[in-house]
Amino acid sequence: MIHSEKERFEARIPELDGIRGAAILIVVFVHFFEIPHGNWLANTGSAIWSFGWSGVDLFFVLSGFLIGGILMDNRYAPNYFRTFYIRRVCRIFPLYYVWLALFYFLPFFLPPDFLGSALTPGTSHFPKPGYVLFLQNFYSTSVNDFDSSWMGATWSLAVEEQFYLLLPAVLWFALPRKPIRTLIVLIALVPVIRVLLFLYYSSFFIKVLLPCRADSLLIGVLFAYLLRQKSARDWLANNVKALHVALFVMSLGIAYLISLGYGYNAMKVVNSFEMTTYGFTLVALAYACVLVIAVVDKTSLIARVLRIPLMRHFGSIAYGMFLIHTAIREIMLRLILGSPTEATALSRNLVALAAFFATWLVAILSWHFFEKPIVRWGHSFRYGPAKKLPDEMLLQKAQ
Repeated sequence: MIHSEKERFEARIPELDGIRGAAILIVVFVHFFEIPHGNWLANTGSAIWSFGWSGVDLFFVLSGFLIGGILMDNRYAPNYFRTFYIRRVCRIFPLYYVWLALFYFLPFFLPPDFLGSALTPGTSHFPKPGYVLFLQNFYSTSVNDFDSSWMGATWSLAVEEQFYLLLPAVLWFALPRKPIRTLIVLIALVPVIRVLLFLYYSSFFIKVLLPCRADSLLIGVLFAYLLRQKSARDWLANNVKALHVALFVMSLGIAYLISLGYGYNAMKVVNSFEMTTYGFTLVALAYACVLVIAVVDKTSLIARVLRIPLMRHFGSIAYGMFLIHTAIREIMLRLILGSPTEATALSRNLVALAAFFATWLVAILSWHFFEKPIVRWGHSFRYGPAKKLPDEMLLQKAQ
């Protein structure tokens, strides 16, 4: 049976909200709190903790899965492109451009250096059109640095927006033909591109450009397609133990990658040849495995944890938290500690804890009073009924 638009919108998979919540908590915690280096135990803990940068890859996999799934379900709608882009604009643009406006105009009303590094750029001011057009990741490669903490984390948002711009056309042409082959070829090309850039250009190219990070997003799309095929979904549901074994094996590989950062910072791992060749893809596959287990095995520990209401709550406010969290931390560090670099790690962590709750509160207010009404209005634009929808494109029920 073809579900109506209303039914598809309301039939959320709670575990996916929990995955989004887990991703934002990983990203925020690794940006907020620090484990000082010292003895072997501290160095081990620091190496594991710093690998939390990969929470961005969890976002990428989930985004590919969700957005790819939406596009697959509505591939034959007559207003396929128009409705998709209107909804994406309503979800991403309003809060982003309000935050960007504050970034541009606050310095005119505040004393110089009042908020410290929150508004102070990195190596160089990025041209304003870079942020307006979601090109900040390209500017990062030109200066080998991120901009101020107010907008620095948005390089990953730029990657996703560039992906959203291209994905509808890719799926429009690929789905009626050979989608699995197309997606696998595109995924396989990404490490090749990374290696070529690793040999000749700055490591920033590998970290922040869409062609170098697209494997995570495309892996999410691939699994969205597979879970919409009855044969593949049944096989996955009947071989859950194999999924757990695969996740365990991939976790061993990730443990090795984490060990590369022992005694160093996270960039030691990110900049390594191992991450360039297979690491990013391995991390994405592991996260995709977590996602698939959560969807097909409702009794698993993973699924039960992700269904916890608090995890789903953080999932609902994840976008707001992601956009504002680094700026709020830097502002509070500056206002409370004055010179954060001269304070102890304990002091910085205590201020970061307060900043976490402040970020949480602001994100809740933003979601309920600003973002949510606009998102609802965006969903008033509905995909039109398809004249013909092939059976293999139908979304199978999650339970």
